[in-house]
Amino acid sequence: MYNISKIEDAVQGYICITVSIDGENRRYTVRTSVYEEIGMPHKGALIDEDAFYAITLGDEYYRAKRAALSILSYGDNNEKTLHTKLRTRGISDEVAIDVVHEMVSLGYIDERRQLERLITEEANRKLRGPRKILPHLMSKGYRSSDIKSVLSSLCDSGEINFEENKERLLDKHLGDSRDTEAVKKLLYKHGYNI
Repeated sequence: MYNISKIEDAVQGYICITVSIDGENRRYTVRTSVYEEIGMPHKGALIDEDAFYAITLGDEYYRAKRAALSILSYGDNNEKTLHTKLRTRGISDEVAIDVVHEMVSLGYIDERRQLERLITEEANRKLRGPRKILPHLMSKGYRSSDIKSVLSSLCDSGEINFEENKERLLDKHLGDSRDTEAVKKLLYKHGYNI
């Protein structure tokens, strides 16, 4: 049994619960719904192992959500990288997955928008071809099917034109001296079909 030594309001929708464990006080922050699920114990109440587990899991979720928001405030992350960063901060796999899904549902992670920006950058600024773009973005944790879908959409809309980009690449690196072998080598190196 665990003893509740203090209950106080935290940020909106959350409660801070201080639990005394062998004379040591530990503070946990949980959603109000978690507090209600464990029967809304008051100061001095004893709680069982199941209630204590619910409190620790609720606190981990709270910490994971705060960490996720902090990570996302520094820049875009896809689902895989956010999950990995949460795991390196000591968050369990189950909680990390739940928090990543919440960030997606709240619109904080929009992989399609990220892919549109990244693919356009790779194709139009770096002049890379599809064979170079696909593995590069897959290595960053994006799904192959998503990359292909966005790439196709950008080509269909005219935002990316690989034929024009090929010419720009050749002009930039070879100018007017375009012997066949040098052209093939350059196009292959930058991910274009020859």
